[in-house]
Amino acid sequence: MKLADSIARKIRKRVLNEDFKKFGEYVGMGADGTETVYIDKVAEDIAIKMIGNKANVLSEEAGFIDNGKEYTFVLDPIDGTKNAMNGIPFYGVSIAIGKERISDIEYGIVINIPTGDVYKAKKDEGAYLNGKRIRVKKKPIYILSLGKSGNEKTWGMANKDTIRAMGAAAVEMCLVASGAASLYFMPRDVLRVTDLAASTLIVREAGGFVYDAHGSILDMHFNLEERSGVIAVSHAEMMGDLI
Repeated sequence: MKLADSIARKIRKRVLNEDFKKFGEYVGMGADGTETVYIDKVAEDIAIKMIGNKANVLSEEAGFIDNGKEYTFVLDPIDGTKNAMNGIPFYGVSIAIGKERISDIEYGIVINIPTGDVYKAKKDEGAYLNGKRIRVKKKPIYILSLGKSGNEKTWGMANKDTIRAMGAAAVEMCLVASGAASLYFMPRDVLRVTDLAASTLIVREAGGFVYDAHGSILDMHFNLEERSGVIAVSHAEMMGDLI
C-alpha cells in the first residue's frame, strides 16, 4: 500500500513538472492496441520502475508483466489522457492491488492530479478523501458521463443541469464515492479493468454499488481483453431505472 501511494504521488509530481506541450506526442503503440502518448508513457515508466519485481503489473501501455508474484498492481497511469492533452484540469492516476480480478482487490488509490485530491480504500476498512472518511449520498444529485446512448427514460432521471460528462472514469467514480455525484454511468462496453479497478473498491467501501451496464455486479479479470460498461451508484434503486 505504501508503494502504491508513493508511485501515485511521484507520478503526480512528475506530470505537474512536465512541459504541457509534450503531453500528446505519440511515442508508440500500447499493449491495448491504442496509440501511446508521451504523458502516459512517462507515468507508466515511473510505476514499472518503482514496482520492479516486487509484484506483477497490468497497465494499458505495457500490458501484463508477470514477475511470478501473488499480487498484481493494476495501473491506469493517466486516467483522462485526452483531458490532460488538451489542458482540461480533470485527470488522475489510478492504482489497485489484487490477485486476479476486481472482487479480490485489497487496496486502491486514485489521485486527481491537478487538484491533488487523494481517494483511497482498503478492503473492509472504508474509503477516504484526503485522509477523511467519505460516504456516498443517497439524495439524487449530479449524474456523470450519461451519453447519448442513454434512452429517454434514463434522461428523464435528471434535467440538463444535473448531467456532467467529465472524461476521466476513475476520478468520476470517486466523485460518487465522496458524495459529489450520485451516479456514474457508462452504457457502452468500452472500459478496461485498468480504468475501473481502484475506483470500484473506493465506491463500494464508501457504501455505494458498482454494476456493469447490464445490471450484474461488476467483476473483471486482470487482463486488457475484457471490456465493460459501468454503473456506479450511491443507492441501488437508481440502477433499476437505468437498466
